[in-house]
Amino acid sequence: MVNERPAAAAAPDWPKNDAGLTVASRITAARLVIALISFVFMTLNWWQTAFVLIFVATILDIVDGQAARRLQQVSKQGVFLDIMVDKIVIISTFLFIGVGIDMLFFYLGILMLIREYMMDTMRALAASNSLVIAADKLSKIKGILFMTAMLMMIGTHAFVADARPDAVLRAAGTVLAVTGLLLAYVSLARFLMRHRKALA
Repeated sequence: MVNERPAAAAAPDWPKNDAGLTVASRITAARLVIALISFVFMTLNWWQTAFVLIFVATILDIVDGQAARRLQQVSKQGVFLDIMVDKIVIISTFLFIGVGIDMLFFYLGILMLIREYMMDTMRALAASNSLVIAADKLSKIKGILFMTAMLMMIGTHAFVADARPDAVLRAAGTVLAVTGLLLAYVSLARFLMRHRKALA
């Protein structure tokens, strides 16, 4: 899910595996690999396989956060990796959906990419002024909308043959995606208004 989660304070004695990565971070890395493989299947028009892989990646997005909290492995590095993978998976999937299913999603993906660049730039400016900004409450909502829209669009294209439900489900997926993008830009505007002094 695409969002601005606040970085958690690192703890010096959290358990880590032999590679130096927490279990949660390994799950996050696996999610990225699975998503990248799904993009190959999207390129080949194997949308059923791509849907299964994106669905698994979505489940792992839930699992990695649960693992980090239950194993007390929340770290700044883990949060950064999770946010980065969220952005790669969601924006890339939207672009592939745009090329293979509905071109509107390609443009939505571009707008998401622009929004994330603007948000990251403003966060960097705020950080340069020693200001750490918590996540906006809209971030979780828009992330859920984006993931649901992705699954609806790919699943409908892969499994629904009847024209009428196909059109209805695609329209629903499009509405969810557009709503999520609107919330993303509302979140961006709220960020700018609340912290304009720190960004000056």
